[in-house]
Amino acid sequence: MPHPFTKLFDTALKKSTYEENFVLKEALKIKERGYNPAEIHRVLETLQQGLIDDADAEIVAEAVEEIERYLV
Repeated sequence: MPHPFTKLFDTALKKSTYEENFVLKEALKIKERGYNPAEIHRVLETLQQGLIDDADAEIVAEAVEEIERYLV
C-alpha cells in the first residue's frame, strides 16, 4: 500500500511545470502541518526513483533538495 503522501505528490506532479513546482509546494505544506521532514523526504525520493520522464524527475528532485534543508 503506498504512503498517503504519494497520492498528494502524484497529483501535484501532474500540475507542475518548470516555472511552478507544485510538488515542492505540497511538500512544504505537509511540513508546515507538523509532519517529519525525513518522512516527506523518503516519500519524495521513492517517487523520484520510480519516474521515467526526466522532466518529472527534475521537478521532484527540486523538492527533494529543498526538503533536505530541513533534515536534522
